[in-house]
This record gives sequence, C-alpha cells and structure tokens, in this order.
Amino acid sequence: MEPALGTWEAIDSVRAVRSFAADPLSPAEEERILNAGRRAGSAKNRQPCAFVVVRDRARLAELAAVGPYAGHLAGAAAAIALVTPDPHAAEAPLSIMFDLGRAAQNMVLAAWELGVGSVPATVYDQALVGRLLGLPGGMHCEFLLSFGRPSDESLLTAPNRPGGRRPLAEVVHRERW
Repeated sequence: MEPALGTWEAIDSVRAVRSFAADPLSPAEEERILNAGRRAGSAKNRQPCAFVVVRDRARLAELAAVGPYAGHLAGAAAAIALVTPDPHAAEAPLSIMFDLGRAAQNMVLAAWELGVGSVPATVYDQALVGRLLGLPGGMHCEFLLSFGRPSDESLLTAPNRPGGRRPLAEVVHRERW
C-alpha cells in the first residue's frame, strides 16, 4: 500500500467527511487505520485505548442514535469506537483524554492518506453505546469515528477555505502571552 500524501500534506488538507460512498474499506485499509491508532503515543506508556470496529449496517444505524450529531455513522463504511477506562472516574489519569485524541488524530490522518474520509461523533448516551458495543464494566466510549470514501470525491483535493483557520499570528505567543 503506497502512501498518497506526506505528513504535512495530510495535516494541511484533511477534511471532515460526513457523507460516504457505498464502497467498503479493504481489510488492509482498516488494518492501517487501526494500527495508526495503536501506534499513537501514550502517557507513561499506559496504552489505555482499545477499539471496536463496526461494519454491520444495522449496528451503524443504531449507533447513529448515541448523540445528536452522530447521524453520519449510519452511512459510514465502518465506525471505530474509541474505548478507554472511564475518564470521569476519580482514579482515572488526566492523560486518558489526551491519549484518546492522539489515537483518533492518527487514525484520521492515516485514513485521509488512503483517500478515506472520517469525522468524529461524540457519545451522549453511554448506556446505549455500552449495550450496542457490549462494553465491559468500567469501560467507556466517549467518541466514535466514522470512516468511508467521500460521496463527493472532490473533497479529497479541495483547497483550504479562506478564513477556515485563524492566522498563525493570532494563536502563537512567544515566551509569554
């Protein structure tokens, strides 16, 4: 599998994709995306993240009900649930959410390099996601990522929108605020 983009090109061009073509992901694409999440750095090498892959159309449609902005899951080729020990538990290290974000971003960028779009869904209904995914006690799914080829392939090469991100000079402070 030959990479299509360099690291900076993927970072600079990645888009949120909420509408997907009907094509499935290949096993090699899925494995590459999952390995990108697995390879993410982790505070003190705790490696708290686990992943649940969902491809079943009926299950994806059910997962679309976990939050008000999760409808895109129903049309995805696959969803990956990002599972960790409950980050809201008193004994949970603060780094869990940082590790989760690192794993998610690795997966998003690895997918984009392959021409696969994605977008996160925040889970609002923990009981529903726990039941649908069969999560064991103490485990938590804060986010799911939907993956698939964009229904509009022009997203893969669309230029950055003017004003899409604040200018660097507005967000960077040197030595002190």
